[in-house]
Amino acid sequence: MRDLLKRLTRMVIGYGAVQWAGPFLSLIFTPIITRALTPADYGVADYLLTMVSALSTLALIALPQALLTHFNDQPETLAWQRAVVGSAYTIAATSGLIFGVLLFLFAPTLTLYLPILGPYTDLVRLIAITFVFGLTGSILTTASQAALRVRWGMVYSLASIVGTVAGNIFFIVVLRLGVTGMILTPIVTGVAVWVAGMMLARGLIGRPSPAVASILLRSGLVLLPTMMAAWVLQVSDRLFLGQYVTETQLGYYAIANRMASLVGVAMTPIYAAWQPLALAVQNQAGAMERYVAMSRYLIATVLMVGLAIGLYATEILMVLTRPAYLPAAPYVGFLAYIYVFSGFGAVFTIGAMMGKKLGAISVAVVVGAVTNIALNLLLIPRFGIWGATTATVIGYAVPQVVLFGWLARHYPIPYPIGRLMAGLGIQFILQMGGLLVPAIFFPIRILIKLGILAILPLSFVILNIITQNEIVTASRFTRKQLRLGWTKISYLGRDS
Repeated sequence: MRDLLKRLTRMVIGYGAVQWAGPFLSLIFTPIITRALTPADYGVADYLLTMVSALSTLALIALPQALLTHFNDQPETLAWQRAVVGSAYTIAATSGLIFGVLLFLFAPTLTLYLPILGPYTDLVRLIAITFVFGLTGSILTTASQAALRVRWGMVYSLASIVGTVAGNIFFIVVLRLGVTGMILTPIVTGVAVWVAGMMLARGLIGRPSPAVASILLRSGLVLLPTMMAAWVLQVSDRLFLGQYVTETQLGYYAIANRMASLVGVAMTPIYAAWQPLALAVQNQAGAMERYVAMSRYLIATVLMVGLAIGLYATEILMVLTRPAYLPAAPYVGFLAYIYVFSGFGAVFTIGAMMGKKLGAISVAVVVGAVTNIALNLLLIPRFGIWGATTATVIGYAVPQVVLFGWLARHYPIPYPIGRLMAGLGIQFILQMGGLLVPAIFFPIRILIKLGILAILPLSFVILNIITQNEIVTASRFTRKQLRLGWTKISYLGRDS
């Protein structure tokens, strides 16, 4: 287990950071962005970015997931792996070009039917022109993940950091482009990551194989309903809200989602590193026991991070935004459950991929999307942002319930689900308790919330989600690593 954790740590630091760098830097620049944009402009930019993300997800046809699923079908055969990557890249490039051309041609129609995007037809066309880079870049980074190339991940992270920093400074701070600047920044970042991928991973791109492409497409098409349903989960709340609330309220909802996404920023590198590693070692002795243990650790971590973000939502908004955005604070803690339930989903999805039960993933997400649409229709007209928040969180929770039920019947994995559900319940109670903390003297309020936060890890030990032996082992391992690090520093000091 120690060796597995060491490999995971290296993957998180190296490759998982690709997923972390861009979103984290976007959050770092949030104080600048929220001072340059009104809440209404922020809502429009978020709406457009959400639409682009949804279209990209649909155009990829689940190829990254299919690539990860089949990359190690013949783990000792380099030619097979290169054929998988080459076939996936060719499909993604073709799909990206087709979607890009269609988006370019229908940009005026799109902005006509979505008035909130009316002034940005040319910006939509620019997105269309660069659409293919995001798709093919995703294939290259996924292929590097599957091949466990940690150092490449560091280069991708650097490319993402440079693109994000340069875009935010040049387009938003210097040129003051507002909404346009917020869209140009991820475009520049996507192209930078694609360039890095072509420089590093081109050796992984083999000749496309019709047989391999057929396998990837079949796996991708099995997940296509999942992608369409994911599109619904990502964008339907914004579409409905746009009809019932003002652009300013849409901006509050957007910034609340951004603050809640801090949970995703913290956890995504771990998921991105753990998924290929779990699939790569699934056939080794004792792999299932280690996988279940890692599942406990992941759920405990996401519950802890989600509670921290919810408790300190007001304080985070005070630091990262300006007073005009503070009305978004009450929604943050609830929207954080999107990422809590996504954590459960990350665990269950790996299990489904191990068992090649990709259809179960599709069914689960489709059920969640249908539930989300129904709740949006029912709740948003009456409750506005609170209705969208409730509908979205439930929409993300339902797929995990469905997927777990499917796996329990067809590919049973001994998750300690009772203990995990108890931990989720305690976390929710503590989250509600945090809402009752009054606006008292700032240091006292911080300490009270810290006390509430400290209850959760204690409950993990009581529930045996994290065992006392694991805590002792982790403590010894940490002390050992610190001693080794201090020894290296001491030697360096003597040599100098």
